[in-house]
Amino acid sequence: MNPMTMRALSLAVVVAAWTAISEMARVPLSLWPAIVALGCSLAAGGGIPGLQRTLAGTISGVVWALVAHAVSRALGGQDLVQALVAGAAAFGMVLQARVPLLSYTAGAFAGAGVAMGLRAVSVQGGVRVAIALAVGAVLGVAAERIPSLVASRRL
Repeated sequence: MNPMTMRALSLAVVVAAWTAISEMARVPLSLWPAIVALGCSLAAGGGIPGLQRTLAGTISGVVWALVAHAVSRALGGQDLVQALVAGAAAFGMVLQARVPLLSYTAGAFAGAGVAMGLRAVSVQGGVRVAIALAVGAVLGVAAERIPSLVASRRL
């Protein structure tokens, strides 16, 4: 089997497995953040370094989204205030790239987007989003390991 087909198959297996597990066990986490983080993990280069970059980046984005929401509400929450605060959060997500662990800017924007999309406006909501993102990042590592496991089982 060629590498691209094996990669597609391994990704299909982990996505199907997580979907089945989360649905059957009624895991109270949204499915699509895991898919977003899975993609981020692959884009971050994979492996443990990609996992670390994805976790740090996406979870920092969740924190930025929570802070932006809190600041916006504290300042009255008008549309213009929300726009300015969102812009400031974007500015912060780009500047945090000066810290090597937080240098995955695309991951930060993905995490913030997921948190905003799910309307995570409390710490509890943010934690749920962060957990779903972490699951997706781990799924990315698992998907990378499947081809070597299958190859080692061949006769």
